[in-house]
Amino acid sequence: MQLRTFEEKAKQLTKVFQASILSFIAILAFGVYDFILPIFTESKSASFAIVGLIVSLVYVASLIAEIPTGLAVDKYGRVKMLAVAMTAMSLMGLVYFFTKDVVLLAMLSLVFGIISVAFWIPSTVLIRDFSPRKMLCQAEGVYMSITQVGWILGPIIAGLIAVTLSERYNFLLISIFMFIAVLFSLVIFRGKTVSKFRELERGHKHKARLSLLTTIFKEYIGVHKHALPLYILTFSAYVWIAIEWAFVSIAGIARFGFSAEAVGFVLGAMMAVEGLLYYSSGFIMDKIGKRYIITAGFLLLFTATYFAFLSTSPALFVMFALLAAGSVSWILPGTEALLTEIVPANMYGEMSGVFDTSKDFGMIVGPLAGGILAMQLFNPLAPFLLVTVISGMAALVSGWAFWPEKKKHGK
Repeated sequence: MQLRTFEEKAKQLTKVFQASILSFIAILAFGVYDFILPIFTESKSASFAIVGLIVSLVYVASLIAEIPTGLAVDKYGRVKMLAVAMTAMSLMGLVYFFTKDVVLLAMLSLVFGIISVAFWIPSTVLIRDFSPRKMLCQAEGVYMSITQVGWILGPIIAGLIAVTLSERYNFLLISIFMFIAVLFSLVIFRGKTVSKFRELERGHKHKARLSLLTTIFKEYIGVHKHALPLYILTFSAYVWIAIEWAFVSIAGIARFGFSAEAVGFVLGAMMAVEGLLYYSSGFIMDKIGKRYIITAGFLLLFTATYFAFLSTSPALFVMFALLAAGSVSWILPGTEALLTEIVPANMYGEMSGVFDTSKDFGMIVGPLAGGILAMQLFNPLAPFLLVTVISGMAALVSGWAFWPEKKKHGK
């Protein structure tokens, strides 16, 4: 009986698996890019300030592009936008390979940030389209578990290429991964699969112009009473995601004397913990309620980052960093699934564009505020204290927004 149930679930999630594998191939390229861009930039500029600027430009461009891209996804279709974005990123890898000027690197960061949004929005919208209504969290868990492997393997592969060849050859690797993703998309998105979206891509549309950005933000907030809390919670989670990538390695080296290889292993282990927990947390969310697990996730993040800040030994620091990483798996499947629930299908692209700006804000604010705090306190662990404060506030927002409603309806 259990085997039959598993087979039925697997059949329902077939399209989710296919779309997740496609995203995994592309995310291998993103993992390579995120790892190699700071190293490559520093080798050309010899300035950490310029490295920070060029990396942040990617997220600034993404922030600006989110809403217009979301509108374009609803207008032109998920599959078309996805194919165009992956093809463009494949070509971008070739351009990066021949780039030697720092100014051109900055310009390419802006372009890459815009193109990357054209991948992220339609890829996540496809998961929303394919997710069975009674398995929304599990579907998000499947997607995040599979794609997380790309974030683990990407940097490892990039490091090997950098050692055996040179940093520059990683950009060719980005082109190869993206080209493979394009070919795979041609296999899975065809015939009935593509026609499935034609009806969804009709209806609610705006012309993609900047004067509509304020209107669309208001439209997002008005779509459901939980829309604004979801925006705040996602922003809070991505502040931590940005800080874990930027400051776990810095704190490990500066405070605890880790080698570069050791902190690389710690980051890989953190990504692995996230990946292992995504599906199980999604399964539990579908069974007992995603709102409770989201709140628990922020409480775990609050506790783990606070004790990471207070850590006096490498072992304690690593243990609490791993716990903090795992907390993300208790948050993101639920927030993504809740957005799928509250947004009409013909507005997935537009509303996902608004929603994803919360992620960009988190990725911009986290490193900047964490870096300033670390500089002011002369403490590389200070960014963890920032996450403690933000996650504590997020737990309160989650409890205030979600739990009273559950009690009111007796669920």
